[in-house]
Order: sequence, then C-alpha cells, then structure tokens
Amino acid sequence: MWSVAETSPFTAEAARAAALIGKANLDSGFFPSRWDRATPAERDYLSAMAQDGEGPSLSGNVAERIGKKITSLGPARAGLINKGLVYSPEHGKVAFTVPGMADFIRRREH
Repeated sequence: MWSVAETSPFTAEAARAAALIGKANLDSGFFPSRWDRATPAERDYLSAMAQDGEGPSLSGNVAERIGKKITSLGPARAGLINKGLVYSPEHGKVAFTVPGMADFIRRREH
C-alpha cells in the first residue's frame, strides 16, 4: 500500500491497486511453491478441494469429485497434511492452511 498510494489518506483506488499487486506477488511465488511441493495425486486432491472455495471440504465430496473411494485417498490426504498444505479442522473435513489457496488453484486451472 505504501508503494502504491500517491496520497495520504489512502484512497479506495490505491487499496484496489495494492491488492492486485499483492495477489500477483503471491501468485508468482508463495502459492506456486506450495503447489509444486504436492505430488500429482495430491494436486488432484487440492483441485477437488478448491471447488469448495476456502472450505472446509468434506472428505467424501473430495473423493467423489476425484472418482475414487475415500479410503484410497488416505495417502494423498496424509501427505498434504504432513506438508502443511491442508489440515483437518474436524473429523471428515479438510481445509487449506493458508487463505487464498483455493482461489489460486481455480485461477491456474482456468
């Protein structure tokens, strides 16, 4: 915001510009580095989760979207949890550990 704003107090236009720059910075480094750490099976899992937005996602819904039994997705889910990309806020649910990851995945897939 400080580098974008030309005046103080800040304007709504400056805030929108700063948000776009921030999103571009996250999209060019932070989010791709997290995505790149995932295996292809884990990326399928993340993509299925992204359909729910910021979540949480029901594990059963994720499995249904991928077209596999929920029990067969245990290794992908565990790998994502171990890598710190998702967590389980309660039994049967998974969520992204960082805000904006679902939007990043949806942007990269379209």
